Amino acid sequence: MQSLANQRKRSFTLVTLLTLALLLGLSIPAGAQAMMDDSVFISIRQYDGLNPADFVEGLRIAREGFVPLIRSSDGFIAYYVVQTSETTMSAINVFETREQALASNEQAREFVVENLAPLLPNPPRTFEGAVNIGFVEQLDGMADGDVSSLHAGIRVYDGFEADDLDEFVAIVEDGFLPIMRETDGFFGYYLMNTGAGEVAAVSIFDTEASAMASNEKASDFVAEHLTAFLPNAPLAASGRVSIAVLADLNDGADLMDDTSVDAMFASVRVYDGVNPADQDEIRRLVEVGFLPIMRESDGFVGYYLLPAGETLAAISLFQSAEQAAASTDKARDFVATSLAPLLPNPPLIVEGAVELSTQLMLDMVDPGDLSTPLHALLAIYDGFDMARLDEAVALMESNLLPDLREIGLFSYHGISDGLDKAVALRIMDSAESLRRGSDIAADFVAEYMADWLPKDPLVVDGRLGVASVEAILEGLNLAQYGADETSVFASVRLYDGIDPADQDEIARLTVDGFLPIIRESAGFVGYFFLPAEDGLATVSLFDSAQQASASNDAAREFIVQNVAPLLPNPPKIFEGSLSINYVSARSEAAEHDSPSDLYASIRFYEGFDLAHFDEANDLAIAHLLPALQEAGGLFAQFALNDGADTVVGISVFDSEEGSLAANDAGKAFTTEFLADWAPNPPTGIAGKLAIAALAEINMGENLAGAMMEG
Repeated sequence: MQSLANQRKRSFTLVTLLTLALLLGLSIPAGAQAMMDDSVFISIRQYDGLNPADFVEGLRIAREGFVPLIRSSDGFIAYYVVQTSETTMSAINVFETREQALASNEQAREFVVENLAPLLPNPPRTFEGAVNIGFVEQLDGMADGDVSSLHAGIRVYDGFEADDLDEFVAIVEDGFLPIMRETDGFFGYYLMNTGAGEVAAVSIFDTEASAMASNEKASDFVAEHLTAFLPNAPLAASGRVSIAVLADLNDGADLMDDTSVDAMFASVRVYDGVNPADQDEIRRLVEVGFLPIMRESDGFVGYYLLPAGETLAAISLFQSAEQAAASTDKARDFVATSLAPLLPNPPLIVEGAVELSTQLMLDMVDPGDLSTPLHALLAIYDGFDMARLDEAVALMESNLLPDLREIGLFSYHGISDGLDKAVALRIMDSAESLRRGSDIAADFVAEYMADWLPKDPLVVDGRLGVASVEAILEGLNLAQYGADETSVFASVRLYDGIDPADQDEIARLTVDGFLPIIRESAGFVGYFFLPAEDGLATVSLFDSAQQASASNDAAREFIVQNVAPLLPNPPKIFEGSLSINYVSARSEAAEHDSPSDLYASIRFYEGFDLAHFDEANDLAIAHLLPALQEAGGLFAQFALNDGADTVVGISVFDSEEGSLAANDAGKAFTTEFLADWAPNPPTGIAGKLAIAALAEINMGENLAGAMMEG
């Protein structure tokens, strides 16, 4: 939505329709000459008690049915709808004569009774009369239908002395109107009298900010020259113009973009204290359970889920607050039973209108083309000066968004609660573009908003877990969170103090008793068992943290009775989702003999700066994984972080030589790429695997053979 300030082309006075047409250079309608002696007639109807949920539907009905009727009526000049609050609106009709306005009403009566009247619970307050001043400024883009924002103010004064009308009109036309015209963004002005001691004025600007600027400019003039004519304070209302139709512009087509109707309501929820190990399960539950409910709900526009350590942000976009609330009610049972147990603290909630929205890829995006994961930053500014909102939106549209588009912007939403909070949601096509976008945004704020934008906003940023936009593939998840769009949860346990003489027995008990239990558990992906002198490492892989936990519960009795007596010390546990999940033999092992020897190296990088984990992970995929493949015999490669300060790398080879080569490759990679983020040398365990079981190979049987026997 481009700013219309300083974009005036030419103006005209609506004293007669002939003058209007001549100044616009448009064709002169039949009957225009007859208007030379007639005043233009205007009707203002103010409705209250509206249901906010009905307003958007009422606009749609008016656009599709009522507007075509009245603009085809004789003498039609203009029609405006102004939403002055959530429950009030004003409709403004402008015709050549009162008789033509009445005839138009008769023509539309049946349609109104059947379609619009049910949405208007109370009769309107009506002000009608002759237009004494009618002025419309043509703004650049208006003739092409590019005008998309207008703001109107309506003031009705009673107790007006009819004998003063001519003098009052002359002062307004000669002194007040020029002030209006000199204000950037001025669109139109109507002054009318009802003939019953009332005068009404309608001022129209391209934004609320330009309307307020005009008030400041005109206040001294009004106080000095006009208050003597206006003994009483006005009945005043103002708001955004939702429909603007002029007979001689665009053949009477609505000047307003669909943005007037397709308003968006946003609900932002930020949860803290979330267990990082639960983030992937939350994401999975949202995708398979919560998101289908959202995207099947009326008015759904989009949904984003942003996990970040112990913080989780969820953003829902709907066409209206009522539709968002209905969607929440529909999902309540699922949330209570599935998601709420994983969200220990109530969220910070910010809800309100989407003031700025851009989605660059709506008509062209193919999720398969999103080769890198989407990354997002959510910032909540508390104490925002709402008087500067329009200014902020205009500055972002003209100065910030163009720069973000050049470096990989996917979407941007600016949200306001209308009180004192503003929210910015910036979604970029990679971690690098998100970082560069933050630098650009910081420079923008320093130049344009440093003196009034609240400092230190609440910021949540990272890789998106769910990104769903209604217009793309019916709202499917665009985030491509995992390599195969699924998540694998890993639990790595490191035991010490084990009697080496017990290692074979622990392995036998695991193969005969523990492994059958976990490989029959829901969500089982794999299991590895690596003994090393007086130490032992196990790796359990499941589709989700919940399924891993359920498997542990199922095996608990067996472990307590059989294995626990051989494990003198509690384990160190590292858990999280796999960010690298590579298994070379998945598609071939079922058709060939199982490998008889497998060697593993498990490395723990403690003290790792996880703010750089995504970047490190991308580097590992680009540089480490190819080096391991070139070493020969790579069977599997896994990587995860625990959400706190530890990264775990797991390499599995079919020979000891390959495993040793992998260690060398890993050291070289760490030195070259990770030294700044991994200050401590890795600790770990390496050796010959006793057990390797994968769900998709041999039904999860042990691939490693009876390695511990003999």
